[in-house]
Amino acid sequence: MHWMMWIFWGFFGALFIGSYIVDKLTKKKYSLDKKANTANQDSAAADASRQAGRNNHESGMF
Repeated sequence: MHWMMWIFWGFFGALFIGSYIVDKLTKKKYSLDKKANTANQDSAAADASRQAGRNNHESGMF
């Protein structure tokens, strides 16, 4: 069972060290912050909400 501990903690150690190395090599180029949408993305989102409102059949005749 001792070897299972080494595999378990070794996996997390390798993951942590690997992410640290990638972070240093890319000079923190990648971040999890939300980026601003382009004009095309904003237009597509507005069109999708218009289509969803147009095709809403929940408030019918009855």
